Amino acid sequence: MSNMNITKSKFMEYIRCNRFPALNNIHKRRDLDDALKDRYYDLLNSLENVSDGVFEDDFLTPDLTHLEVMMPYFTMVEVLAASKVMSVFGGETKYGTEYGTQKLFLREFNNFNLMCYVDIFNKNNDSINIIEAKATTSNKFMKLGYTEDKVKYNLFYIDENDVLRLNEEINPSLLTNKKYLKQRNKLFDRLEGTGVYVYDLAFQRYVIEDDIKEAKYYLAVLNHEYVFDGQYLDGKPLYSNNIIRFIDLTKITKELQNKIENDISTVVKRILEDDESRVKLGKHCQLKKMRECIYKDLCYDQFPKKNSLLMYLDKHHGFKDSNGEKHDYFDLINEGYKSMVDIPDSWLSRKNNRIQKHVAQTKKIHLDKSKIQAAIETISYPIYHLDFESFPCPLPRFKDEKPYYQSLFQFSLHIEKEPGICDKEKDHYEFLATDSTDQRLQLAQKLCEYIKDDSGSVFVYNEAFEKTRIKELAEMYPMYREKLLSINDRLFDLLHIVKTNTKLFTALGFDEERAKTINYYHEDLAGSFSIKKVLPVFSKLSYTGMEVSNGMEAVYAYAGFENLNPKELEIVRSNLKLYCQQDTWAMVEILSQLRKI
Repeated sequence: MSNMNITKSKFMEYIRCNRFPALNNIHKRRDLDDALKDRYYDLLNSLENVSDGVFEDDFLTPDLTHLEVMMPYFTMVEVLAASKVMSVFGGETKYGTEYGTQKLFLREFNNFNLMCYVDIFNKNNDSINIIEAKATTSNKFMKLGYTEDKVKYNLFYIDENDVLRLNEEINPSLLTNKKYLKQRNKLFDRLEGTGVYVYDLAFQRYVIEDDIKEAKYYLAVLNHEYVFDGQYLDGKPLYSNNIIRFIDLTKITKELQNKIENDISTVVKRILEDDESRVKLGKHCQLKKMRECIYKDLCYDQFPKKNSLLMYLDKHHGFKDSNGEKHDYFDLINEGYKSMVDIPDSWLSRKNNRIQKHVAQTKKIHLDKSKIQAAIETISYPIYHLDFESFPCPLPRFKDEKPYYQSLFQFSLHIEKEPGICDKEKDHYEFLATDSTDQRLQLAQKLCEYIKDDSGSVFVYNEAFEKTRIKELAEMYPMYREKLLSINDRLFDLLHIVKTNTKLFTALGFDEERAKTINYYHEDLAGSFSIKKVLPVFSKLSYTGMEVSNGMEAVYAYAGFENLNPKELEIVRSNLKLYCQQDTWAMVEILSQLRKI
């Protein structure tokens, strides 16, 4: 076991729990070698920038194919970061776009070799600068802040070189401000938001400080406020240095060094003990997150397939017992609670949870027929069932886009003339970009052409996404602004009929408690109201077996257009059309069944 290498990616995995190293040793998970692990995690972290819940239940674990499609963007982020380093810091800069070509640091620890490659190493007359380039955005850090007297204060400020620095550097008194410190502590949580990046860099610092005692440590991330001006060079977007922002984490990573050393000792101990015994489940499992443990199924095998405690809505708020004591759901799990029915009735203060438990016990569907019918009566015909597909590219590709801008490339539309009068093929309209060039204008034109100036409701599923995209199109193309905003005013969220919406149902005369209560629940929903869960409950339609079967597969399919020959492109476009058509036809089917309730 001596002289075993512990890379940064291995360290980040092995610190999860005591069981992980042993499971990894048994199952020999070698999906990606160490040379690709960092890129794998970059991709996972970049996907967390996707907003509006558009990919709920659509997460697809990245494989080598996905990495190949996305790699040029990650490589370009590093190139742009290196360019800005040379511009801002001067001196000598070493970086490499191929893993293993960067500057390598090694540190011996109890007969183990700690390893890290530095994305960008800079040395000038004043300092040595260590820069880790990440395909995330500055928004995660800029959002950290607190409110006092109705005034928002940020954790970071931006200096004259566009570097994010902690406000305590110019106002040390903040270190006695409890609200400031609460936000600051989020930087130390390796399982959440910003903390994972800080922890990653702190491990690198520990390795590097064996050779270099004094250095400054930065993250280089995408500036979420950067707007691409549409300038190209040889067909490629020409970005200014402002697309990259530095975050100075020198002080924070210093404070983490003792913890990092202790955690390395823990990882070494785990490797040597090689103990596969079960451990307590908890936050470290990172359920439903991009870094969800690859061995989750081995640890959660004791949960029932249906009506698991994990399927309770709003479980993250915990459960209060009859004495008013709050219980975290992981505490309950580790005490032996596994099923919905294990939780005492008196602990279920939320009505929706009581409904879920009743469904689990009786196997009967819960439905509020009056609410569902009242919502359906507000629909105006014809109904335009609409669904968009977008590419949240790390780097803006077209004019007026920002990093991770949800760039539309496809829509599907089914027009239901009267209740139940809609043909899957004859009443279907669509748009799909022919290639990877900017075709947003054509998409907007077709959308305005197909959706007529009538009073028909425009049906979507989870409206926040479509509403935001249509507003963006309206701002982008003033000639269609009035029509697009009119379409937005007519949006009707099918999710509100299936689940509920307090504003909608109070406006329809229901009291607030009933308005907040779910309209429909079937145990097969498993605590989720995503369209992928709802559709099988109402229809025999399925996404199983489709070449493109979820939102992330659609993203990767479109992102790979440039790599395809004409025949391959034709096949992929056909698969994308079938997938998007399925989404809108799913809405037709679900609504049809809701009418029959």
